[in-house]
Amino acid sequence: MDGRIGILGGTFDPIHLGHLIIAQEALATCRLDRVLFVPSADPPHKSVADVAPAEARAGMVALALEGQPRFELCRIELDRTGKSYTVETLRQLRGELGSGTELHLIIGADSAVEMSTWCDPQGVLDLARVTVMGRPGFLPDEVDDLIAARMSFLDSPLLEVSSTQIRFRVRTGLPIRYWVPDNVARFIENRGLYR
Repeated sequence: MDGRIGILGGTFDPIHLGHLIIAQEALATCRLDRVLFVPSADPPHKSVADVAPAEARAGMVALALEGQPRFELCRIELDRTGKSYTVETLRQLRGELGSGTELHLIIGADSAVEMSTWCDPQGVLDLARVTVMGRPGFLPDEVDDLIAARMSFLDSPLLEVSSTQIRFRVRTGLPIRYWVPDNVARFIENRGLYR
């Protein structure tokens, strides 16, 4: 399959409007054909005990993407055992999509700063173009120089919204309307997540 495919990975615990805005910005700015949202099953930087079940997080992503034909849930890390390493996901996608497909890994600035600690960061840079979306307080010079030289840095709307804040709001009884899509808020309420 040829084309330009964006990959937006994350824990998505829960997915929120900031994720969707970043994906939309990358779609337009990088002229992508579609964006794959890749929830991690076993994130290497977090304990599985600290996150909602993988299938619940995938369900919230699927709900958030309803009506967006160029956004897709990709279950590649959910269907693979072991830690969810980005380099393995990119290798698998490269094998499935073919060499004619241009992969664009979409990451936040916080991830760009930490990328030198990832499993095989050089492999990630060899497999995909890495597009870094700005975040509040981020300075590009915080990224390792050798890694930064192979990244594209995009200005994007800076929303101070995070999954951590949303979980806190749910836990303390504060509303999350306008933080997440309405169908995701209903899912969280119906499943009793983050209480």
